Amino acid sequence: MGLDALSYRKLSVRTGYFSNSTNVGVFESNGKLYVVDTADSADDGKQIVDSLGTLFPGKPIAAVINTHGHSDHVGGNSAIVALTQAEVWAPNTESIFIEHPELVGDLYWGGRKFSALESHMFRTATPCHVTRYITEGKIELEDVFLEIVPLPGHFFDQSGIIVHDKTDGASVFFLGDGFFGTKILKRYWIPFMQDEELFRQSVSKIESIECTWYVPSHGKACNYDRMLALAELNTIITYETENLILKILHDKPSTAEEILKQVADFAGFKMRLGQIMLIGTTIRSYLSSMERRGLLEFDVYNNMLLWHEKK
Repeated sequence: MGLDALSYRKLSVRTGYFSNSTNVGVFESNGKLYVVDTADSADDGKQIVDSLGTLFPGKPIAAVINTHGHSDHVGGNSAIVALTQAEVWAPNTESIFIEHPELVGDLYWGGRKFSALESHMFRTATPCHVTRYITEGKIELEDVFLEIVPLPGHFFDQSGIIVHDKTDGASVFFLGDGFFGTKILKRYWIPFMQDEELFRQSVSKIESIECTWYVPSHGKACNYDRMLALAELNTIITYETENLILKILHDKPSTAEEILKQVADFAGFKMRLGQIMLIGTTIRSYLSSMERRGLLEFDVYNNMLLWHEKK
């Protein structure tokens, strides 16, 4: 997969996407182009500009629209802005991480990140100024209108973008990481989540919105029926992880790191630093969500924070 013209998939008269490890949405209105997320790096951003120049000669890029602030969604922002002077639109809280991307690694670690977290695996995107905050509701453009749909859970203020094509009536829902395709779930099983309960609520919201196409950032574009099947799978994996945590804590209170090891052992993971950071952050988010919903309690004992089932 790449970001060249051969990877471009047209979904409606005015909307399509580059099929990539992180999909990149594109739509056109009044002779201008809009890009939804920009993949992982400055090189990706340059390739997006070049490919759009081939596919849509003479049509400038008016704006980049980011669903959220993770580096694999905003990595190409700075290059696109430098080459085209495009605006950058993003949800308010996500804009903090787009403008200050070094904060993402600190979030994963839970403090000032150590040097290894500044390696290629945790490469920080180039800071990029956000020119417009997007909020829930509609944005009218000449040939399309956009519907901004908050989809928190994976990250703080993540939002999906529905592009309603006024020419052919098709609607394309760019989901960000509102849910994940089967390939990513098979590979990771426990995708990154900032709040798993909010993630489930966002999946349920997606299920309630009927569109022509749904484009997860990691996965193939799908129709309504396929979306419903994927949504169910994404919901199931969160309950599987919850049940595993409850099983681990049934007899023995444990620290978050002990729970992480047992989850990884159960799943057959051989974690490297990346998995320890991302899955570890996600497991701690599960513990917080489950505590808030009355499933877990914690105690401070012998200088340790121990989690256990609520009695």
